[in-house]
Amino acid sequence: MSETTLPASEPTADPEVRERIRRGIEEVLPRILGVELADIPENACFFDDYGLTSSGIVELVLDIEETLAIQVDVEHLVIDDVRTVDSLTDYVVGHHADED
Repeated sequence: MSETTLPASEPTADPEVRERIRRGIEEVLPRILGVELADIPENACFFDDYGLTSSGIVELVLDIEETLAIQVDVEHLVIDDVRTVDSLTDYVVGHHADED
């Protein structure tokens, strides 16, 4: 029987940090997308449903950084990371550093 090696999973983020990041994203999104957060379905795709563009992604990340006083590493950011509130939250949680 062969043994399959799975990639190491990323450490689980502190729930308080994750919640703070999600609240910050939820604060920024309405300004960028031009709609109220309550009107964004959980499975909405920011690109298909709200017309988010590449320049909008830059604005979104910059606003998140400013709102939360963090730096987000965008080197590995791909479209799927910014499709939904959940995917964006996951990316920022795993790719941020607090500003000093």
